Formats: sequence, C-alpha cells, structure tokens
Amino acid sequence: MPGGESKAASENMITHGICGNCRDNVLFQMGVELEAYLDSLDVPIVLVNQGGKVVTANNRARSMLRKDLSDIEGYRGGEVFECAYARLPEGCGNTQHCSGCTIRKTVMKTHGTGKGFRKVQATLNRNTPENPEQMNLLISTERLANVVLLRIDKVEAKKKHSESSGRGFAL
Repeated sequence: MPGGESKAASENMITHGICGNCRDNVLFQMGVELEAYLDSLDVPIVLVNQGGKVVTANNRARSMLRKDLSDIEGYRGGEVFECAYARLPEGCGNTQHCSGCTIRKTVMKTHGTGKGFRKVQATLNRNTPENPEQMNLLISTERLANVVLLRIDKVEAKKKHSESSGRGFAL
C-alpha cells in the first residue's frame, strides 16, 4: 500500500463525514442534549430500544403521530403508531402479523447486526380513533449504541374502506 498504509487501515478509513462514535463524542462535548439534536432534524425520528419500546421521538414524529411525549415514551412501537394489530389479545410484537412486519424486522435486524437500512418500503395498517388507514412509508434505520434511530423518510396515508391483508407495525 502507498505510504506503508495497511489494507485493514484503508478499509476502515472514512472518506466523508465522521464516524458515529466521533459524532456522539463531539455532540456530548458541545453539550448538545439528545432531544435538542433530534428536534433539530427535519424528518420524523423515533428511537427504539432492544425490547421494541420507544425511548423518545422528535417534534416532527410527535406531530405526525399527534401525540405528546408521555404517550410515546416506554410504549411498544405498534402502540405508538396505532397499528391495527397491536390491540389484538396477543399484544404488540406477538401477533401472527408481527413476524411479517417490515418495520419491526428492519428495526430488529439493525439492533442485531448494527447494519443500517435506507429507504425501505413498508406498509402500516393503522386503527386510529378517526378511521382505519393504510400508510405506505419509506423508513431508514441506524443503530446508535443500544437504540435504533428509526427515520420516517416518506409517508403516504390512504383511508381504508375495509380490512386488508397488509402488514402492520409492531416492534
């Protein structure tokens, strides 16, 4: 390798931006609180722990969900997003629908492998107080220490006239 650089060193080299650990260290040293940082982002962000419970969500996500932080923190993802299947007797994350949920699988795979995903197509069947609706989403994930950052890149909601066989949202 040129200049005595090893192959391993060149494979770990970052060519743009900074690594996650350095970013977190810089934010910590600058005194930026996590909530303030998340609220500065212009897309809905939800942080999910390894158990599938929501740790926090930024202002954009709370606005999209029409919920206060107290209605989000500590609740399972399907409960927060009002998944149609989360209210079944088995509960969020335990129904037959949950195993096929793209959102759940993507978040849990990111927790397990550390690999982030970008703009994954997912469908969420919601049972909101207003009316049932189906949401087509594009989601991205990234693991930050022991939580996964779930970013909602795009939302397209359609009111449902009858129950469909689409996948719900359960973490």
